[in-house]
Amino acid sequence: MDLPPLELDTLRIAIGLADTGDLTAAGRLLGVGRRTAAARIAQLERRIGAVLFDHAGKTVRPTAAGDVFIAEIRLSLAAAERAARLARAMADRAETIGIGVTDEAMLGPLRDLFEDPAWVEAGFAPALHHGPLSDQMAALAEGRLAMVFAAPPLPPHPRIQHRQVATSKWSALVPDAEARLRKTASLSNLTRKPLVMLEREKAALAHDGVLAALQATGTAPYVAQVADSWAGVAAMVSLGLGSALVPSVVAKRLAVTGATVLPLVEAEGLPPWTISCLWLPQPAGTAAAEAIALVKTRLG
Repeated sequence: MDLPPLELDTLRIAIGLADTGDLTAAGRLLGVGRRTAAARIAQLERRIGAVLFDHAGKTVRPTAAGDVFIAEIRLSLAAAERAARLARAMADRAETIGIGVTDEAMLGPLRDLFEDPAWVEAGFAPALHHGPLSDQMAALAEGRLAMVFAAPPLPPHPRIQHRQVATSKWSALVPDAEARLRKTASLSNLTRKPLVMLEREKAALAHDGVLAALQATGTAPYVAQVADSWAGVAAMVSLGLGSALVPSVVAKRLAVTGATVLPLVEAEGLPPWTISCLWLPQPAGTAAAEAIALVKTRLG
């Protein structure tokens, strides 16, 4: 469909109408009145040759054709915004690399990446964006981030690529008073004690895997506390509120007074904790493309 440049505003009005169900509100997004918005929508429908909106009810709703059209237009406009950001990055040769990171990945491979001599020599300046994975994925699709580090399960996306970049066995993190009684920990012993766990929303596969391993001992585990980060888990253990199973690489980097890391007897039999890096293909020669290539080479 060969639309003149000005009709980009019409497409944005169509998206606004689908979101608000109101012509006045949709027009306000582009600084035009209700009549102008209605005229733009009518013109758009004539050009396409399909009715996109049903005006019969109290609120305007997309038709079946409108649902398909709006979904595609959202992707197209997001791609246009991403293209503009990539063009600006190429022109400015910006070295700042936007990196999305969720709680469970913060203490994983990022330190290894940032300490890599190749990363340092390239002069990449990481700009970390911390938050829920859904927000990170949206920012990645829009081009605001070059890559995202997260634990599975990973949301499906037709264009986003990913690679596992970190894996770790599990260790036990116990209060100091508990550590004085033994040099190792076992699942059966942990199951009989209060447990501290990472919230399931933060790393569903790891959470479910740990619970399944504990339940396999034949005793129902008692989860006394949950935390929204590994640092929170360690802090609760240090306060004597329970013990925890923590990825060994994370446990080694969480030095908390009052908590001790013990080897887990069954560590070899547990599914490993993993972190993946996700990215969209970037134009050759950009800083983002070079940073992604480095991650794939060094951490993959």
